[in-house]
Amino acid sequence: MYYCSELAAVIARHCDQQGVNETAIEGLRLYFSRTDMPRTPVVYEPSICIVAQGKKQIHFGDYSRSYDPDNYLINSLTMPIEAEVMGACEERPYVGMSLRVDRTIVSQLMMEMDKIDGGSEVEEVREIISSTPLSERLQQNLLKLLDTLEQPMDRQILSPSLQREIFYEVLKGPQGPLLRNSVLNHAGANRIAPVVHYIEEHFHQPLDIEQISRFAGMSSSSLHEHFKQVTSMSPMQFVKSLRLHSARTLLLNGNQASEASYRVGYSSPSQFSREFKRFFGDTPRDVQAAAAR
Repeated sequence: MYYCSELAAVIARHCDQQGVNETAIEGLRLYFSRTDMPRTPVVYEPSICIVAQGKKQIHFGDYSRSYDPDNYLINSLTMPIEAEVMGACEERPYVGMSLRVDRTIVSQLMMEMDKIDGGSEVEEVREIISSTPLSERLQQNLLKLLDTLEQPMDRQILSPSLQREIFYEVLKGPQGPLLRNSVLNHAGANRIAPVVHYIEEHFHQPLDIEQISRFAGMSSSSLHEHFKQVTSMSPMQFVKSLRLHSARTLLLNGNQASEASYRVGYSSPSQFSREFKRFFGDTPRDVQAAAAR
């Protein structure tokens, strides 16, 4: 089996199965696939995503972003998206990793950096997801983090400082403002970040546009305009998409349709089934059956 880089080989060594591989480091996931993956609904958390071998493309609303071994992805908000893997095969599998943004570490770094440079001017961020070149230094820090998986003591003692180095490199990079956006609330896309966080925390409860608008401190029409500019969806479309993506994950993990519908905020299982079928093209039962195979 061929690996085009040391990073790809190290990630593959720690993958026990096809697809997602959880690790002993909280927030660190590894990915391995010998086949392409068609557009698949998933929920992306705020994270740094790296493709060590192959190519990945994500789609949300009218937008799409791709990343590869030369460019990593920064996602600043929880987003329901579709992801696809391209160019994977038995001889040259797809290999990747993601590190969830630790808001505590990033906030501490930002305060320390601002003390040194006098507080950098807040930069308006118009995107919520973007790709940027992977530097040699960032790649080396990622390798060091993966090496700590070998020894429990290394993992407990060294991985927090290595994650700090990784986030520091990203903050210094061209898309540093995007990472700042995951913990700060300012103008532009940053102004929508707390609204997305609010929806993320409350989507399983009854939510309407008036309630979300009150939280945002905007009129319904103003919120609709700003929210759609950033996410390409209206607030209520975002709520529905997040609910249905989350329900699909629950179904794939063995939950019954009635339980999944209740846990994501639907009071009517029949309405849930109709909307699920309309959104994904498959019924909840179809997804359960596919997961059981």
